[in-house]
Amino acid sequence: MQSHNDRVVVIGGGIQGCATAYFLAKRGASVKLIEKDYIARHASGVNAGGVRRLGRDLAEIPLSLAAMDIWQNLHEEIGEAGEAFYPCFYIKVAIDEEGREFGLKRSDTLTKAGFSHEVWLEKSDIHERLPHLSISTYGGLLVEGDGWAVPWRIVNGFSKAARQYGAEIIEGCRVISLTNKNECWQVWTEQGLFEVDYVVNCAGAWAAELASQSGEPVMPLSAFAPMLAVTEKRAPILPAVFGVLGHTLSLKQLDTGQFIIGGGVRAEANPERNRGEVALLKLASSMQLASTLFSDISNAPVIRCWSGIEGYMPDNLPVIGHGTQAGLIHGFGFSAHGFQLGPAVGEALADLVMGYQPRVSLEAFHPNRFA
Repeated sequence: MQSHNDRVVVIGGGIQGCATAYFLAKRGASVKLIEKDYIARHASGVNAGGVRRLGRDLAEIPLSLAAMDIWQNLHEEIGEAGEAFYPCFYIKVAIDEEGREFGLKRSDTLTKAGFSHEVWLEKSDIHERLPHLSISTYGGLLVEGDGWAVPWRIVNGFSKAARQYGAEIIEGCRVISLTNKNECWQVWTEQGLFEVDYVVNCAGAWAAELASQSGEPVMPLSAFAPMLAVTEKRAPILPAVFGVLGHTLSLKQLDTGQFIIGGGVRAEANPERNRGEVALLKLASSMQLASTLFSDISNAPVIRCWSGIEGYMPDNLPVIGHGTQAGLIHGFGFSAHGFQLGPAVGEALADLVMGYQPRVSLEAFHPNRFA
């Protein structure tokens, strides 16, 4: 086990980085978090806020279940900000025979793997839960207790809690380079040099470039801009986070009455310019599908669209684990579904820094899997 006085720099102020800084500071480590813009500026702060176990890759499920343990008691970790999580149920319906076949096969696969959190519902059960659904379904998968959260409140909650335990949060400071010299990491930034024992690379879409600068093997990280739209307020009709099997749609209704329409439709991103595009024609396809499913949405004008810059790996699984050099640990490439995982990833990255065994295996996410 490492000394609790180890000096650590965490790079990146999204949910992974802020949760890592929090768990490290809580355990007594000396932590600095460096964010080039401001906390929750990119993917972690502008995503749809889905907190879901539903639909996870089998390799991610143990980590997702561990994360949900933290989400369910989040107020104990980050105080009032934890109240920005709204548990309900998460459902993905089949709108054709192909979707039904996919859903039933997945349900069987999960059962054989020992997982019971996803439940198959027939169409009568779905319409009982969602009476405003405008079409007849072919059944669907449901997880009770999943839900949604206000992303920027959660991420800033972890940042604030980390500060309370003594972490230093440095915003508006770009990391220029990383070098390993005499078993000490030199982190060169716009505000000067930091010399530390450990670096945790949670730099999102910029993480592979930082890793390469430090001498790590090239990692196949791509940057895209997942998009969202928000509508005007309407009467409450949707008590769940809603999706469609085989389609990139995520739909929820806030307590304000507004609908958030997203689910993975993405546009081009330019990390060098810090800019994500909004491709309206692509986003319109999700809006059209949402209107078909719930006719109440068809007369709700879209008032705003936005996107965030996210890093994607070829297999859509994140990179979590030790790099090739001592003291360098990675946590990035969450491919637009890392928000719910964030608390458990932060805990696991803190474990790796401090020499503890993470509560779930990280083997599927090892950085060297693309070597």
